[in-house]
Amino acid sequence: MVEKKKPIVSVARNIDISKAVHLALDKIEIPNLSGKTILLKPNVGREVDPKLGINTNPDVVEATFNYLRDRYEANFLIGDSPIINTDTKKAFEQSGFTDLLNNKDLQFIDLDKLTPVKKEIPNGKILKNIRITGYFHDIDYIISIPVLKMHMHCGASLSFKNMKGLIYKRDKIALHHLQSPKLIEELKKSMRKIKELDIAIADLANIFVPDLVVIDASYAHEGMGPSSGNAVKLDTIIASTNFLAADIIALTLTQPEWSLEDVPHLKLISETILPSIKTLKDIKTIPENINKFVKRLEPPPKSITIKYQNVKLIDIDSCSACLSTIFNLLKNNKEFIDKHYTSEKPLNLAIGKGIKKSDLYSDTYLIGNCTFHQKENGTFIQGCTPVESTILKTIKEKLTLNSK
Repeated sequence: MVEKKKPIVSVARNIDISKAVHLALDKIEIPNLSGKTILLKPNVGREVDPKLGINTNPDVVEATFNYLRDRYEANFLIGDSPIINTDTKKAFEQSGFTDLLNNKDLQFIDLDKLTPVKKEIPNGKILKNIRITGYFHDIDYIISIPVLKMHMHCGASLSFKNMKGLIYKRDKIALHHLQSPKLIEELKKSMRKIKELDIAIADLANIFVPDLVVIDASYAHEGMGPSSGNAVKLDTIIASTNFLAADIIALTLTQPEWSLEDVPHLKLISETILPSIKTLKDIKTIPENINKFVKRLEPPPKSITIKYQNVKLIDIDSCSACLSTIFNLLKNNKEFIDKHYTSEKPLNLAIGKGIKKSDLYSDTYLIGNCTFHQKENGTFIQGCTPVESTILKTIKEKLTLNSK
């Protein structure tokens, strides 16, 4: 019997991140891309500064582009579809991509600009169809260039999670609103933790996967990802033509005690799409011994309340945008919160579509449109997602009112 060829994942580290990219890509087999239309798909989901481990480091994208342009006569595109209420081009510019966007050999595209393509997902467990970028049929080869980060809802956000940016506009939010209790009950027989969002992300692998992966761990993101944790400088690049293998190696290096159980969408993909890849032993790494690259990151917290004992957050099926906004509110206004709230009389906040009346305290702030159905049972703050300043203003106004 012929032994099945293992997917190759190349890992490289260098303080000069461009050299790390070249070293990693040199060790994997990339097909002839001349004449192809290639999408460079970094994670540029928010308007934030570069090298915070939130958006992909532009130096990594530039090095990937230069490497491929020097070898292939191809049509190169770069683009993303960020979170709601974010201007795509502004997000790229603030994140340090201006020089790349001005490069005559690289065309910037807003993945939300064209009329979307509706894709049926006949094998989807929870998603039966989805609207994706209108550029989809114009692209021959997709390169996922995510930043390696922990994620409060998904465990970790890596090369496949980055593909969620191909979903059209607000349809990304729809993935957070799905409910299928019977399916969850069935899957929990074999998985210790799973939710509808995990299933929906895994379903996307039935309609698209990246052809090449360059995981950016120049500045990884630990703790409260996807945008409210801490940047950790690793100077590391992980490259592969197999996205699941690359994501497994990224976890092996940063969460060595985890299994795919801790990133449920990857476990589902490994069971349904790529059943031959489940652990490190199913992968060939270059170099063979990757122990020197291991750097354990702080995992996402199980609860914000652990860190902020004078805050009670009721979070039932929220999206990462709301959760990140809450965490930034707490982080940026800790002195104010500590002055006005205690563990005995905490600041009560609620987010997520699954909030019920029985979950709420009498003085809870209901944050975001998903909590609208409970607006009679607390102080409702409208928005998708409401900005931090609006939430803080509402809290201050109520404190003033209560003190009179």
